[in-house]
Amino acid sequence: MDISQIRTLLKWMQSIELGPGDLTTETISPYALHSAGSATALSNGLFSGREVLEILFEESGRQLAVNWKVRSGDSVKAGDVLFEFNGNGADVLKNRRLIHWIIGRMSGLATATAEASQLLKTSGKLLVQGVSVNPIFEVFDELAFETGGGIWKRHGLMDSIYVTQAHIHYAGSIDKCLGQINQEIGDTRKTLKIEVEINSAEQFERFNELDYDTLHLVGLTDEDVRNVFESLNPVKKPILHLAKLGHFKESYADYFFKYCAIEELHRNIVLLDSQIVFQEKST
Repeated sequence: MDISQIRTLLKWMQSIELGPGDLTTETISPYALHSAGSATALSNGLFSGREVLEILFEESGRQLAVNWKVRSGDSVKAGDVLFEFNGNGADVLKNRRLIHWIIGRMSGLATATAEASQLLKTSGKLLVQGVSVNPIFEVFDELAFETGGGIWKRHGLMDSIYVTQAHIHYAGSIDKCLGQINQEIGDTRKTLKIEVEINSAEQFERFNELDYDTLHLVGLTDEDVRNVFESLNPVKKPILHLAKLGHFKESYADYFFKYCAIEELHRNIVLLDSQIVFQEKST
């Protein structure tokens, strides 16, 4: 977990959400009021996001006490208390939409990831993140994905070379693309991975014998998948990317690959619903 990146992202989100301040909360009371309350789950799922919210609450310091009732990875059901708070209620109130979104998105992704991971494991495959990862909130999604049992193999565009067909067209040809890459990286080729995304069985056949570390099979039809593994004899185990979990076939269990990505996990996140309730003050 890169805490500095999480802090940076949270500050950016707050700058957009709040700007110079929460006008409603500050109009109701120009100074912070002592408050108590709780955050409660309104739907069932696998909770994720505690680490991020703890960083969000850091700015309150000792003015806000948060008593956590769950940890990331815990199963929750509607009505379960996620955390209680006591102290500077304004800090909770102004961040309420961010709190709901963080809980909802991270828990929703963790829940769906757990379902996919468990299903793939029954066929001897491991779940990895797909190419549809959100480029802005990747730092949150990585935590949630791993909470659900997935494996996060790549980080942004900085830790490996990931070649798409667009890169190949940009370079002019496969040979020019890979040749220029090897020339540029030189001796670091020993430690730097070259990964290539291919989108058809025909493309796979052209790349299978070339100098690469991993081929990503993205957007292939079921016929192409069968052709790759039953006829084209992969030299190295590729990573199979499927649009939906339901596209995984029982016959894939015996195919020569270990890792599988499910793209809909990143595209269609069903948020875990929650609510924040403040205790009423006696009059």
